Amino acid sequence: MATTTAPGFPEEAFRALVRAAPDGVVVAADDGTILLANPELEHLTGYDAGELIGKSIDRLVPDAARAGHAAQRATFTSAASKRPMGAGLELWARRKDGTLLAVEIMLARMSLAGLSATVAFVRDATDRRRQQEALHAHQAELEHANAAAEAANRELEAFSYSVAHDLRSPLRSIDGFSQALLEDYHDDLDAAGREYLRRVRAAAQRMGSLIDDLLALARLSRSELHREQVDVARLVRDVEARLRLVHPERQVELAVDDDLVIDADPRLLQVALENLLGNAWKFSRDRDVAHVSVRRDGAAIVVRDDGVGFDMAHAAALFAPFKRLHSVRDFEGTGIGLATVARVVHRHGGRIWAEASPGEGAAFFFTLREDEP
Repeated sequence: MATTTAPGFPEEAFRALVRAAPDGVVVAADDGTILLANPELEHLTGYDAGELIGKSIDRLVPDAARAGHAAQRATFTSAASKRPMGAGLELWARRKDGTLLAVEIMLARMSLAGLSATVAFVRDATDRRRQQEALHAHQAELEHANAAAEAANRELEAFSYSVAHDLRSPLRSIDGFSQALLEDYHDDLDAAGREYLRRVRAAAQRMGSLIDDLLALARLSRSELHREQVDVARLVRDVEARLRLVHPERQVELAVDDDLVIDADPRLLQVALENLLGNAWKFSRDRDVAHVSVRRDGAAIVVRDDGVGFDMAHAAALFAPFKRLHSVRDFEGTGIGLATVARVVHRHGGRIWAEASPGEGAAFFFTLREDEP
């Protein structure tokens, strides 16, 4: 395809554009003879234009690539289309001093005074190549770090289970022997002694629950995420049924939106709902008739109750392990539940927050996607 200019566009202006081009420009005839070289090409290669014009383009090709260069030229000239040379390959130009320069090359066919030729635009790719090498090195470091982290996590998991097993055994002994003392020596102990043993048993059982909750929280962080369309209302009703079996004496009115279908991991979402609804049941137990709801609020799902609530001044501590806003004497628990819910939400790329007032209940909002507000 011929190169054209507007009528009256001076040839010298065209030459000035080539001279001023920020990339090296070299034009070669189909036999490889160099017809034109601009100043930037001189700068890149170290050759003067006079040392290139009339010479073979192979002068700029590395020794290792010269054998196949003629065939590559023939292939390109047979398909007159503009395209990058060696896409996906590392290209090099040979300088006058014999050193190699990393380059990017764009090729195009053109016609000069009826002469078919190829024009190559040559750009120094040294900085880009260095950036790529640095990026690859960084990726390799990240992969190594990830592999090390996975190995450390496996070791930590094994250690955690080992410690948990080693701790459970003495705890079971403490609880069991305390119970035996209460049963076998009940009449030999005064009221204070019996109360002390009850406290020992309660502490041992609480420690056992804490170990179980910590292990569950650790497993939650490592489990794979499998998203699918989940019927939240069905999960809520399943959790409700179990809560009513455990607390048959409670009067709780539960309202749930029937059209709550979201994209989530059903197993992890069930864990979150078990903890949120379990808390709603627990902290509303002073109500003769408690009210709990699970509804959509914009992009969020909100679990609301009319229980004891809490002071929002302490809300920042809600989702950290072991942080409690109520005394264990008033409300049992290990302080892991809301940390578990937060872990589930964050695994999904969402966020969680709460609103509450003392004596007026609490509401927990969560989303399960990064693009949700």
